Amino acid sequence: MGKYWELDEGSERVDSARFFEALWKHFPGATTFYAEGTSIARDVTNCYRQHAEEGKYLPAAQTLFPRSAKFRCRFSAEFASALSGLAQRHAERELLDHLVVYKGSEELIFWHDAFANVLLVDSSVPEHVVRAFAADLGLPYTRGRAG
Repeated sequence: MGKYWELDEGSERVDSARFFEALWKHFPGATTFYAEGTSIARDVTNCYRQHAEEGKYLPAAQTLFPRSAKFRCRFSAEFASALSGLAQRHAERELLDHLVVYKGSEELIFWHDAFANVLLVDSSVPEHVVRAFAADLGLPYTRGRAG
């Protein structure tokens, strides 16, 4: 991802259940959801397996040690709803450590250390979509740039 929008939590914490709802609401054209984590709960792993999509894990690994689990899932309303439900019962670290969302072969969203770091949205996403997504999450957004 070259240029991007930044949604920064700062001192605010994003509600993970609301995040997954907003993700589907604002990015219904997304096709693939990648999750990586070292402490993913068993029922969350089962959800990822239920929605698994064939193919390579496209993003670069974010965790080198300890070894992390990586999942490639078909992004859908059902999947986002399932994650939202799981988020109501689990701490974020039990859901994932890092997430990436693609539309076809294009990376739309990258969130290293999800729920504790800056969320990046590709600059190809129109500002009105980013503004509405950020508002649903209660976060400010700015135009960022890879450096």
